Amino acid sequence: MLNLFDLMLLMLCGLVGMLFWQLRQISEGAEFHARRLCQQRRLQMLNVARVQARLGRIPGQGIGWKTRYQVEFSTDGLNSLKAELEFLGNRLKDTQMPFYPEPEWQQAPQSRGRVGMGSCGGGSCAPKKNCGTGCR
Repeated sequence: MLNLFDLMLLMLCGLVGMLFWQLRQISEGAEFHARRLCQQRRLQMLNVARVQARLGRIPGQGIGWKTRYQVEFSTDGLNSLKAELEFLGNRLKDTQMPFYPEPEWQQAPQSRGRVGMGSCGGGSCAPKKNCGTGCR
């Protein structure tokens, strides 16, 4: 038969399990956001690690986790830089990225500019309407 102590111990184990489950959900979200951030900026993601986790009051949600994650990434496979992601509950609150060297233009995913198009945006050097320079 269950007595009060056994019931309290069972509830405590359930609470610890629930808090662990919530932290795992937030960690998976942090990894998703870190991968997306690195893909958008053409960076190589190296590692994601939780730096801080604490229970606190979240505006509009009540009590929840305030967590910070450190993301290690590389621009060329040789260097290692660190960014931080801050979460309130399951939502990304802030991203802090350091200055880093941009990947070379040959490595860019899609080039939107055109080489040798002149200042008027045309493909030839013939004078265009509203172009006083002759696009040289």
